[in-house]
Amino acid sequence: MKYKAILLFGAPGSGKGTQGKILGAIPGFRHFACGDVFRSLDLTSPLGLRFLEYSSRGELVPDDLTIELWSHEIDKLVASGAFKPETDRLILDGIPRNIQQTRMLDDRIELQHIIHLTCSDKQQLYDRIKRRAFKENRIDDTNDEVIHQRQIVYEKETRPVLEHYGHELIATIESSQPPHIVLRDILFHLD
Repeated sequence: MKYKAILLFGAPGSGKGTQGKILGAIPGFRHFACGDVFRSLDLTSPLGLRFLEYSSRGELVPDDLTIELWSHEIDKLVASGAFKPETDRLILDGIPRNIQQTRMLDDRIELQHIIHLTCSDKQQLYDRIKRRAFKENRIDDTNDEVIHQRQIVYEKETRPVLEHYGHELIATIESSQPPHIVLRDILFHLD
């Protein structure tokens, strides 16, 4: 079975997590933030140490490891009843992050919409990332060099995902607006 999915897409700090959490609270939607899953790993475990090795440098976790973890977590959500694929739409946040991951997920998801959150003010992206570092204990978000590297990785590896899926699925929304306005715009496109 392919899961009906909506992809929240954008550069680090564009508001994917904020909007994903709000959408995930609405019946019929299940938010899945890949970064949250990685950050919840025991950092002393072999998998946690591998995650820390990449995230501390601002690099993406290897695709096979990411997809393996994603599959395992989705299967747990289905088994527990927290995600009901027959009726719920999966809100993907942080996955797929590159063309290879899109290919690896093609047989698992039926992408219905891409919500592309853009932010014309790059300083606002950096400020958001630094604020959440302290609010959410995200140590990978405190270093300017790591933040800059993550933006480079986004432009080089993640942004091409939009071309893979095609423009007919994409709704572009300016995320520098207040969060409730961004949410209104997202819901307009999902309706």
